[in-house]
Formats: sequence, structure tokens, C-alpha cells
Amino acid sequence: MISARIKVGIVAPSAKTRARLHKVVSASELAEVSLETDTYCLGKGKGSTRRFLEVLPEFILVDLEDPEAAIQTLQTLHSALPESWMVVTSEKKRAQLIIRAMQAGAREFLGQPIVKGKLSQALERYVAEKQCNNEPQKVGKIYCVTAAKGGTGATSVAINLATAVAQGQENNVALIDLGSPIGDAAVYLDVKPKFTISDTLSASSRLDSVLLQTFAGHCHGLSILPGPREFHPGQIPDVEALSVMLEVVRQAYTHAFVDLPASLGEEHLRTAIELSEAMIVVLTPELPSIWRTDRLLRFLDGSVGSEKVHLILNRSSNGSDEITNGEIEKTVKQPIFWSLPNDYRASSEAVKLGKPLVSMNNSQLAHSYVELAYRLTGTVRPKKKKQRFSSILEILKIGERFNGTS
Repeated sequence: MISARIKVGIVAPSAKTRARLHKVVSASELAEVSLETDTYCLGKGKGSTRRFLEVLPEFILVDLEDPEAAIQTLQTLHSALPESWMVVTSEKKRAQLIIRAMQAGAREFLGQPIVKGKLSQALERYVAEKQCNNEPQKVGKIYCVTAAKGGTGATSVAINLATAVAQGQENNVALIDLGSPIGDAAVYLDVKPKFTISDTLSASSRLDSVLLQTFAGHCHGLSILPGPREFHPGQIPDVEALSVMLEVVRQAYTHAFVDLPASLGEEHLRTAIELSEAMIVVLTPELPSIWRTDRLLRFLDGSVGSEKVHLILNRSSNGSDEITNGEIEKTVKQPIFWSLPNDYRASSEAVKLGKPLVSMNNSQLAHSYVELAYRLTGTVRPKKKKQRFSSILEILKIGERFNGTS
């Protein structure tokens, strides 16, 4: 149970900083300072740690003035008081230090000077999380997007489907880039994130919806967890960490689209598919793509089943020299769920501008993405095209009224 006023503990060596933090907490209607100390908690047996165990504050502010001591304090208090909500604060925003703090147990970072509104929002998130833990969880839907061959447009499909679904007012949508050995989604969207999927997976042991959203960036109505920034061939996520993250994703978002490389291990693919609403396999009407897709579908059918598989044909032009849909379906023994028309110019322009195609033009391809998103999720119904005159007679009647002859 959450008390009427949240008990707050403060750890800050500087008397000036403690006074500022005390003042902003006292100004809040939600909380009161129950404990403050100028000594970092550097072990479970230390006096400052014992004081926290006696008072049991629900919300703890830790100043990062001495980074190493603050990190050790977070580790100590997280171990001793796992239910307490720990927030780090500093005048400087150092990304690597913030990441280390999150890994050590911090839930949020608040820059100094902390204003009343920012602290109140953090306290409200704490209250909401506690209430959420006492209520039945609504589970969102995950859609994995993959391809057997590179260059078929799986990342673009994931980005545009996520953006299309995010247009729904009640939808809270995430885009998750599991690209290996490096992620592309952030580049496609011209995003320079502070955190990546690697940071999220490394915090899996204490990951929840609030911490997940702390790691996420935001653009075009989406929450985005970008892929790795650095090139690390052969580095794949821990299966258990992946499973935990996807479970939390389902709790945090109504819909999530995962850019899932087919090169991940069998256990990774099985985990992703088990937690997913659908597995979207993208291919193009070219022999190498069809050949590889056939092998991928055989693997999926033999190891995880093909019931959730939705085959998406990308860059379809319906030209006379193109391999037909029927020929593709006969080869891969899987029906094509949807065909996306080929529009190289619009697609290239979207990538060049760092924007999702569906948010920047009304091309046939953009409309097709929106219609596909509706078919998959049942949300964001496509806009009806303007009705044209159904007959020459209607045109003549309008002409007569215009000329005043009716």
C-alpha cells in the first residue's frame, strides 16, 4: 500500500543540494522527506544503510556528485530495499553515467535544479506503477517483422506499420530494433538516441514498463528502442533477457513492431514468435529472395510452426516480366497475405529525409501500408477515397444546376 504522503529519502553530500532537494519535495503535495543523509551507502552494514532500513522510504533521491560512491549506493539500496523507487539527480547529463545508474537500480534521472513539476511527475509515475502492479495487466500485441534476405525492406515495413498504427489516438506503439550486428531503424528515422536495445536488455533483471520507457526514444508518435550503435559481429542478446523484455513490452504498449533479423538463433526466434501476435516475413519478387524465403519458411514450419506467419510481398510492380504471386505461392507453399506496390522514388525520399513514408505523402504505397496495418491490427481504419461521379448523368445534372437551367 502507498501511504497518504510518499516517504522520501535523500542522499547528497552537499548541504546546499540537500536543502534544494528537501525544499522541492516539501513543496509537493504527494511526498514528505523522511530521511536525508550526507553519507553514501557503501555497504549493507554501514550506518547510513541501516537508517534507510529503519525508515523504509518509498522514494529515494541520490545525488551523483561522487559518481562511483553513488553507483555503489544504488546497488546497496536496490539490494536492501528492492521495492523502493530510486531516482538519480545531477547538474550534468552524462549519458554513460546515467546508463550505469540505471543498471545499478535507478528508475529515472532528474536534472538539477529539480523543479516542482518534474518531481511531481516522477512521483505520479511511482504511484501509477504501484497501482498498476495491483491491477490485472492488459497485454498488448507484438508483431515481428523479418526477412530471409537482406535488402528486401523489412526495416522499412516495420517502421511504416508502426507509424501507421500510432496514428490511432488510443494506440501506444513501440518500434524495437533487434538488428544485428548493428541497428538501422534510428538512421532511417534520423534519431540520435541516448540509449539502445543493449542498455534495455542489460537491465532485464529489474525491467518494468516505466524503466523500459525511460530507455526509449520518441519520434513520429512512436517509442523507439534502437539497435546497437557499434558493430559487433556475432553478438546476440541473451534469450532470457529477450523474453523478459518482450513481456514488459506487451505490458507497456498496445502494439509493438519488432525488426527481427532471421540470423538470430532458433531459440531467439521461437521466443519472439511465442510472444507475438504475428510473424511478418517480407520478400521481393526476385529469385534469390524467393529461394531464401522458402528455406526460412521451412525452418519456421519445422521448428516453431507457421500458423502465425504472414507473407508480405514488397516492391510488387505487376509487370509482365515479374514473377507472379501465384508462382511465388506455389514455390514457398504459403499464401501471400499482402502486396506492397513498388515506389522507389517515394521510399528513397523518405529514407533521405529521415521520415516514415506514411507520415509524409499520400502515395499508393503509403495508403497500402495503412491498409495493411488495419488488416493486421484492426485499428486505424484507412481513409475512404473521395467518391467520384458514378455516371455521366450526374455530371450533366450538376452542369445544368451550375448554368441555372434546372
